[in-house]
Amino acid sequence: MKILLCYTSHTDPDAYHLHLLPTGLVTMHAVLRAAGHDSRLVNLSASSAEETRRLLRAERPGIVGISQFTHNRFDTLELAAMVKRELPSCTVVLGGPHAGHRHREILERYPAVDLVVVGEGEETFLDVANALSAGKRLLTERLKEIPGLAYRDGTAVRRSVERPLIRDLDSLPPAELSAEYIINVDLRRQMEFIITSRGCPAVCTFCASPRTWGKRLRFHSAKYIVDEIRRLRDRLGLIYFSIRDDTFTADRRRVVELCSRLLDENLYIMWNCQSRVNAVDDEMLALMKRAGCECVQFGIETGSDRLLRFLNKSTTREQMVAAATAVRRVGINLSIYLISGMPGETAADLRDTEELIARLRPHDGQVSPLAYYPGTELFLVGVRDGTVSADLFEERSDEALYVLPLSKSRVTTRRLMTCLEREGRSAAFSRADFISQKGILGYCHTTNVMAGEWYEATGKLARCEEEYGEIVRREPGNPWGWLKFGEFCGAAGRVDEAVEAFRKLTGLVPAHAPAYAALGELALVRGRYREAADRFREALDLNPFDEAARQGLAALKH
Repeated sequence: MKILLCYTSHTDPDAYHLHLLPTGLVTMHAVLRAAGHDSRLVNLSASSAEETRRLLRAERPGIVGISQFTHNRFDTLELAAMVKRELPSCTVVLGGPHAGHRHREILERYPAVDLVVVGEGEETFLDVANALSAGKRLLTERLKEIPGLAYRDGTAVRRSVERPLIRDLDSLPPAELSAEYIINVDLRRQMEFIITSRGCPAVCTFCASPRTWGKRLRFHSAKYIVDEIRRLRDRLGLIYFSIRDDTFTADRRRVVELCSRLLDENLYIMWNCQSRVNAVDDEMLALMKRAGCECVQFGIETGSDRLLRFLNKSTTREQMVAAATAVRRVGINLSIYLISGMPGETAADLRDTEELIARLRPHDGQVSPLAYYPGTELFLVGVRDGTVSADLFEERSDEALYVLPLSKSRVTTRRLMTCLEREGRSAAFSRADFISQKGILGYCHTTNVMAGEWYEATGKLARCEEEYGEIVRREPGNPWGWLKFGEFCGAAGRVDEAVEAFRKLTGLVPAHAPAYAALGELALVRGRYREAADRFREALDLNPFDEAARQGLAALKH
């Protein structure tokens, strides 16, 4: 029996996300494949209705699992209805944070949805697939026995017992081992995003994490993560990663072990992560930078003490300043998240936030209006107090359900974005900063990459070449040195040196598609068109979504 695990969203205008999936769906896929099920991953966001129908007819799955978030809740329900029209006997299962918290409303209103996974989904969905593989009658008989499931019993909606959380995350099969069974997914970009823990120590009122993952944090071991990164580098050519844990640094000992392993095993990656301002320290940040961390993102939200209490952030402005200072001291880029459009926000609150931004000196940031999400304390209190309808998510079709109308928060959002952009321009690291960072850390390829990029952007080309050249001399096995030196030489017209650098890179990381695309572009400069076409095709064989290689081949045809 074939299984399709689907994501679809036509509300996101950013084409970057049209070929990516939620990381949880990828893990679910790996669990199913490891258990012997014929599972496929598919992103239908860029597919028309007719293309989706053709895919369903061609694949004829027995189960379709759909990942539902608040922003794509109606897209997923339309997909469920289409599946039932095309394949009436197919079992449609919804999962994800929105579906789990709104399972009753979904099953009461949308007959195309057969089952909803509530909570952590891997083991629950696997139980459903195992039962259904033995026959639909057996699944019907076992519904009450499968923990973590919501279903219909006649006209009533029932929920089985709560499923215990997976205690040992290392027991989950590595996601990349089964990732070739994909449709409309940019595999390289997808696998850049990794999650190394589940849960968050905080209980912010606007976040559903405590009710989604529970309040107990669970972690992959440092060895599991390093082994996964090595496989992704060797198999897919990845040398940059984005760690999407709610609070990556929640377990200090694990972070220290992970970074030490990355350094000891010479994996030479770069990466970013998210954390909390009360969960970092100088020593940890220095080790993270040496191990390749180039950016840390903090949820700051506001500079108002009163609004911090309203959001239940459990952090203070002084903690924020101390964390930001420590991040900048070792030379890690600082990114912050802010929230606008909060009830009762005053001009004084806004000034407090602007003053805090000036003290933090972030390199960049994001501003989002405060929104309701199912499973958050904010929504539950709003329903209890009568300020918001209990059926808000079913009654309104907005992608995001903001607490205040956008017309009221738009001015605040723009003002904070302007402040972030202004501070970001002045917060850029300088030559003096890089010298200081090297005094603190010693040699560190992350510092050299960041310094080289700054020198190149400011026209100090000799200093730029020194930074990249030092990586090559000190660490000839480090792909970042050859990548940046190759790009520098290519831009300077030093074609032979650039070609040699990219060939060194492909020798170290044979699956690094951008290196082959760069070699194709350099072959074009040399007038070697057949060679250019070969290199572009090699890049596309490794990554069909490589835009530089695709454009290079298109240029050759003209």
